[in-house]
Amino acid sequence: MPTPLRRRLRMARRGAFYGAAIVLVLVALLLAAASQVLPLAESHPEQVAQWLSKRAGRPVAFDKVETQWTRRGPLLRLDGLRVGEGAQAFTIGDAEMLVSIYAGLLPGQSFSELRLKGLDLTLERADDGRWKVRGLPGQTQTDNSDPLSALEGLGELQVIDGKLAVIAPSLGIDARIPKIDLRLRVDGSRLRAGVRAWPTVGVAGAPSTPLDAVLDFDRRRGDGRAYAGATRADLAGWAPLLKIVGIRVESGQGRAEAWADLRGHRVAAVTVSAALDRVGLRGERPLPVPVSSGAAPVTAAPANATSATAAATAGATSNLTSNASAGTPATPASVETATPVATGPDRVEFEHVETLAHWRLTDNGWRFDAPRLRIGSGANVQTLDGLAVAGGERYALRADRIDAGPLIAVAALSDAVPERLRHWFETAKPRVSLSAIALNGRRGGPMFASARIEALGFDAVGTSPGLQGLAGTIEADADGFAIQLDETSPMRFDWPTGFGVVHTVKLQGRVGGWREGNGWRVGTTSLRLRGIDTDFGLVARGGIWFQNDGTRPWIDIATDIDDTPIPVAKGFWIRNRMSPNLIHWLDTALAGGKLRNAHAVVSGDLDDWPFNRNNGLFEASAQLDGAVVKFQPEWPAVDSLNADVRFVADGFSVEGVGKIAGVGIRRIGAGIDHYKDGTLSVAADTSADAAQLQALLKQSPLYKDQADTLDNLRASGAAKVAFDMKLPLIHGSTTQITGTVDLDNAKLADPRWKIAFEQVRGRAEYGRGGFRAEDLAVMHDGAPGKLSLRAGENFVRDRGNAFEAGLDAMSGADELIARGPDELAWLKSYLDGRSLWTVGISIPKAAHAAAGSVGKAAAIKPGVSAPVPALLQLRSNLVGTTLTLPPPLNKVAGAALATTIETPLPLGSGDVRVALGNTLALRARTTNGKTGVRVVLGANRVDDLPPASGLVATGRADTLEAIDWIAIARGGSGSGEGVALQRIDVTAQKLQLLGGVFPNTRVIVAPAPQGATAVRTEGAALEGALLIPSDGAIAGRFARVHWRAPAGPAAANPTTITPGSNGVHASTAAAANTVQAATKPALDDSIDPAKIPALTLDIADLHIGDAALGNASLRTRPTPAGMRIDQFTTRADKQSIDVSGDWTGRGTGARTHLSAALDSGDVGALLGGFGIGGQVGGGKGKLKLDAGWPGSPAGFALGTLEGSLVVDLRDGRLIEINPGAGRVLGLLSVAQLPRRLTLDFRDLFAKGFAFDRVAGTVRFGNGSARSDNLVIDGPAAAIAIRGAADLRAQSYDQTIEVRPKAANVLTAVGALAAGPVGAAIGAAANAVLQKPLGSLASKTYRVTGPWKEPKVEVLSRQETRAAKPPGPPAG
Repeated sequence: MPTPLRRRLRMARRGAFYGAAIVLVLVALLLAAASQVLPLAESHPEQVAQWLSKRAGRPVAFDKVETQWTRRGPLLRLDGLRVGEGAQAFTIGDAEMLVSIYAGLLPGQSFSELRLKGLDLTLERADDGRWKVRGLPGQTQTDNSDPLSALEGLGELQVIDGKLAVIAPSLGIDARIPKIDLRLRVDGSRLRAGVRAWPTVGVAGAPSTPLDAVLDFDRRRGDGRAYAGATRADLAGWAPLLKIVGIRVESGQGRAEAWADLRGHRVAAVTVSAALDRVGLRGERPLPVPVSSGAAPVTAAPANATSATAAATAGATSNLTSNASAGTPATPASVETATPVATGPDRVEFEHVETLAHWRLTDNGWRFDAPRLRIGSGANVQTLDGLAVAGGERYALRADRIDAGPLIAVAALSDAVPERLRHWFETAKPRVSLSAIALNGRRGGPMFASARIEALGFDAVGTSPGLQGLAGTIEADADGFAIQLDETSPMRFDWPTGFGVVHTVKLQGRVGGWREGNGWRVGTTSLRLRGIDTDFGLVARGGIWFQNDGTRPWIDIATDIDDTPIPVAKGFWIRNRMSPNLIHWLDTALAGGKLRNAHAVVSGDLDDWPFNRNNGLFEASAQLDGAVVKFQPEWPAVDSLNADVRFVADGFSVEGVGKIAGVGIRRIGAGIDHYKDGTLSVAADTSADAAQLQALLKQSPLYKDQADTLDNLRASGAAKVAFDMKLPLIHGSTTQITGTVDLDNAKLADPRWKIAFEQVRGRAEYGRGGFRAEDLAVMHDGAPGKLSLRAGENFVRDRGNAFEAGLDAMSGADELIARGPDELAWLKSYLDGRSLWTVGISIPKAAHAAAGSVGKAAAIKPGVSAPVPALLQLRSNLVGTTLTLPPPLNKVAGAALATTIETPLPLGSGDVRVALGNTLALRARTTNGKTGVRVVLGANRVDDLPPASGLVATGRADTLEAIDWIAIARGGSGSGEGVALQRIDVTAQKLQLLGGVFPNTRVIVAPAPQGATAVRTEGAALEGALLIPSDGAIAGRFARVHWRAPAGPAAANPTTITPGSNGVHASTAAAANTVQAATKPALDDSIDPAKIPALTLDIADLHIGDAALGNASLRTRPTPAGMRIDQFTTRADKQSIDVSGDWTGRGTGARTHLSAALDSGDVGALLGGFGIGGQVGGGKGKLKLDAGWPGSPAGFALGTLEGSLVVDLRDGRLIEINPGAGRVLGLLSVAQLPRRLTLDFRDLFAKGFAFDRVAGTVRFGNGSARSDNLVIDGPAAAIAIRGAADLRAQSYDQTIEVRPKAANVLTAVGALAAGPVGAAIGAAANAVLQKPLGSLASKTYRVTGPWKEPKVEVLSRQETRAAKPPGPPAG
């Protein structure tokens, strides 16, 4: 570049710099001068007003002006600013006016700016869609005024810290913006404005991001453009404004911008570009607020959607939100609703929303295009790109793909959707994916639509089902539609209140729908349905008519069902139409098998379902093939069930055959009358062996309660069974099970009790939890009987028992005891015979429950009573059984004695109780091998516990045999059985001891040292003590023994054996009196005399009857052959008795031999003491007996006696011979002669007969007593007796010769007439006349015939001579 040019440029730059500097200096000087002059304006307000009036084009006035210099120019503060005059005047108030010195230098810069603070503005939308602003200065005048034109001359209008109210009633918007800054410039008809608004001011934590908006608008034409947006928007702060068709934008963060074109004061087009996260929309439906509560507005219940739903709806999730964002109480510095509105918490939230969309008005409507519309993010994004929708006179829809889930979720929030549909949207959450969507139509004219349904679904709501995955191709017009189902697409059908389980199926066929009446009918000619997860299929035809009148639809469908496994049916119960009990039963009952040849038809109005009043039709039939049905959960299932099943209305019936636990069922019928509240009934009958039935019962609920019984029962034989079950389908009801079992010639046995029954016949009834069999005819041990069994609360007689059994049968008592407890084993040897016994077993519930815990360590808690044990009872009157226990328990077979035996089960687990009428009660217990027995006489129950071991006896008895009971207490009389003695303390009204009776005597028996037994007696007739050692002599000492024979029928029989004579036992005397001349008496084979210890007994005062025998002693000793009686002696003043002998052998080999000598100084007194006084007066003499008999000493009987009796009596007198006198000798027939003697020798015998001597020998043998030399010689006569008495036939064959003595007669007559003097005279006369008189009047008598009615004949002299004396008795 040449140097001159460069110099010129340099100088030009300098000139420009200096020029600019000069200009700046001048401007600075000018501004400085202006700033100095500016305060003068405050002194000339009228000039300022004039200047402003000129600018505004109308008069301007104010009350005061203040000035201030700013960087942009002078600032005028005007108080009370008014514009206009007269009726056209309006007041602006306090304002500021800025005069810009840079106006014209900067583009768009106004020369003056009017600033207003705290201005309240209102943006309102009219019903016709026009928007207008109220609250600007000058709007208080008439509607024709234009406040903006008045402000036009004042320059740009700025509103600082203003407030804005937005009111759009038709949109449901009534909100307040707490702070806005507004710049507005009016240039003729052009309005330009810029706004920045804040949702909240000074609210901690509240959204505060401002919103910017710009408007360029032609006020006259109503055209213009607008923009609003924020790059970091928080929509929560603007929620009160973001509401349309009942949907409010509640939250969202991100970028949101919108551009709008205005035409004719209306929005003609809108373009939206947004990218927002967590966009929340809430539907608002006002609900009535309770006036009295004063509570917050009531809100609708929220829709609840999970993340799974969000996935299905492309990121749209519905969840519960609090009212913190939308309902937080607002302060004046926050955007808030003007009036309280009850907003429902129904909410939808989208994770991400991104859109670029255009909406514009067209000539016939509107059009919406969304080149980009995506909802959600990631894999859950729902893409609606390319969506085009047109509305108006003609409508259309075009889209390559639409995932309508988010759109439906939003529509569910809108109050523009009908309530019922909106509710269904909210709860069912319908979703559908469509592709190739095309829709064209004209309002009120034709329409055509087509689309590919990729996946249609909705949730189940209430009692309505839901589905998912329905796919196919749909074509539709205004009058109907047709869907070709995609058979490759699985569909899930979910009906929780109906089927309760989800079914996944494939559909094949075509479904059509068309208008019918006010509703729609949907039907098909053939729809094939096949299960995927389950093996079932069907073909349906028919349809459903939705009447659109708020009622249920009308249904007409017929189906053919493929062969299907029966358990599949569990997924098709209509659960809301069936009782829970029925559903539970069906779910548990149907276990296997096939359903074949199934067909169903249903027709009618579903409002009348289940068509059980002839108001519709529902009928289905099928065949069960090899079905397995568990009719009752606790019973075995019925298998191999082949039956016909038929469903009609709300019930069904089944008829067929099957098996249960291997038992064939020849007929089974089941059915339900009404599904809802009806009854399930099952009836079956079969014939089988009892063993099979027992196996069946072991698998039934009876086994739980009767396990022990069923495990031990042995059963066989023919049986017929009937079963009946009724299950009421009402909540809380219980299943009723009843049935019968008919046994015919069956066998039953239980090895526990060693019992077996044959030929069992009868009927048993059973039911839920029990059974009953009354009076079954059985054979037991060859004898007929009756058997009863009861188990279960409703069958037992005592509700406290779980099981009861009873048997009435003839049985031996020893057999029952052998099966019974060991505590009673000692009784076996005392029982003989058979009686009718009732054997009962009762198992209380507590004992039964405890039995289930066997083997478990279960201790009884303190304070808790032990469970009541099972009880075995035996009852009988013992008629037919002989009881050989000592009195009072001796009993003949024909006598009755009420007997009860009770023992707990199992045997040995508790106390055994025995009651023998009111005679004796026994309680026994065996513990650790030791048996304790407590006996109470005169009672029927023992309340005290038995001893740990041994025998304790107490109480009172009418009769007691002491010696025998002591023998039992010491171990049994040679039986080897018994219990150890502990103590006996009893009182007997009649104590039987040694064949005698001792009244009111107390007997105390107790163990003594070294194994001995001590016996003490206390009573008026018996007082003393006895010591019975374990080995050695039995020693006793008695203060008194007043022995008296027991009362009996002795006087009635002239040959009655006197109890006690010669030591005869009372029982032996009774037997002898019953069979006087028996060949052999009853033998006691239970006693071995060789085992009887030596006896050493001393008695201080012995009485036998009324005979006082003084002191007595007894000495015996055992020998190898038996027992030797060394000595039995009694000594009194005039009496002495000496006895010795032997007792050998036992049983049939037993024999007794005794030698006895009696020496009496007063025979009459001795006989009177023995109870036969008044027969002999005075007399003295001796009797010697040397005899033996078979059996023990207690077996003495005249009919078996062998030996002799020597009689030698002197100086006595027979007193008034009468029929009883014969008892003196007991063998002679003199007693039968009184009538004859008193007639023939009245003068000799009427007043008695004195004898000088009675002598002779009586020999016993072969059942007879014979004497050839028995003489009674007295002063008056001599009587000679010869002959025999048959002791077996009880008859006489004797000859008696009476020879009077005359001398003695005279002496006797004299004595009778004149006392001693007369007697002396009679004696003298007798000496003179003795011989003639002595032979003059002798008589001979023949006595024959039975003892009771003997025949007495007087023999002539020739007959007397002819009679030969009989020979001596044989042997």
